[in-house]
Amino acid sequence: MPVDALVGPATAADSPAIRTVLARAYRTNPLMAWALPDEDTREDACAAWLGPSVDRYLAVGRVHVARVDGAVVGVAAWRLPGASPTPESLPAPAAVLALLVGRARADEILAALASAAHLAPAAPAAYLNYLAVEPGLQGRGLGRRLVETGITEVGEVGTYLATSDPRNLPFYERLGYRSTGAVPLGVGGPLLTVLARAPRTT
Repeated sequence: MPVDALVGPATAADSPAIRTVLARAYRTNPLMAWALPDEDTREDACAAWLGPSVDRYLAVGRVHVARVDGAVVGVAAWRLPGASPTPESLPAPAAVLALLVGRARADEILAALASAAHLAPAAPAAYLNYLAVEPGLQGRGLGRRLVETGITEVGEVGTYLATSDPRNLPFYERLGYRSTGAVPLGVGGPLLTVLARAPRTT
């Protein structure tokens, strides 16, 4: 059953709620399970790793949230083509990951993620880095509304994303995304699939 939610721009004050939604939603995500294998600490570790990225997206990206009774229950964060440089602030996401898993392991994880860069569209496109909905509200249309809001706002360019969860593929395909390829994330890691969508105006 669809949820009665308001979808609109996020503010800096939403940062704690956004990272909490991300941590809860990504708890069973194959990438997070591979990068942060301790189930007991994964949610906190995920929030710590992604928190600095959330702040930077709020500063120079485009972030939409879904609210139910005023509470943030879903988020979509986009990196726009040609956006201003990311603000220099501490902690840096890569440094937080190194604190969580060690420098060598962090370098391995980040190199594995970077190995999919060649699958990005050649033309300028907006990148959907984060999409998350509170677990108890998933499957009720909030994710679709968040993605469609972003697609509409960046209609003059295409959009793309990467996912390590094969369960997400039909969802994105229904929204018009098509796979451009996939790469394995290191030894024993999940398959990361990149999907792209042409501009809505075309």
